Amino acid sequence: MKQLSLTQKKWLKSVHLIAAGVWITTGIVMFLVQFLSDDVQSGDQLYLMNKIIHFIDMKILVPSAILCLLTGWMYSQFTKWGYFKHGWLIFKWFITVAIIVLGTIYSDPWISKLVDISGELGTNALTNSDYQWYDKSQNIMGVCMTSTLIITIFISVFKPAKSKKKIS
Repeated sequence: MKQLSLTQKKWLKSVHLIAAGVWITTGIVMFLVQFLSDDVQSGDQLYLMNKIIHFIDMKILVPSAILCLLTGWMYSQFTKWGYFKHGWLIFKWFITVAIIVLGTIYSDPWISKLVDISGELGTNALTNSDYQWYDKSQNIMGVCMTSTLIITIFISVFKPAKSKKKIS
């Protein structure tokens, strides 16, 4: 397989790191926006807050996660790192795919439910048991996913149990 030049690797790594940074940052922002619900005074505000979270999720977080996955694939495919040569790389692949799959199956539908319920009930959604469940579940899932991504960055930097031969 054709290997990337040093300059191409640097560009690819830069895009990969930017995508990972955006992915993590949007996860943190989505979590922090939830704290605005304490100041919500109308159903329109609650609905807008949930729409903003959904927008951030679908228009920024999801594309950055996919870009991170694609640039990781390209990095594995077109450099000497490969896909499964190192335990830390296998961990990164597993975490990346797992978070994308869990986000698709659970997180996005839960956020959509928050939008629907707040649009229908207004501020009464805050006392609705379904809304509370989706809100709590989404917050827990978001914190777990974002924390895991942060841990993954440290694993990428420190490369625990890296093989003895040096690969650039």
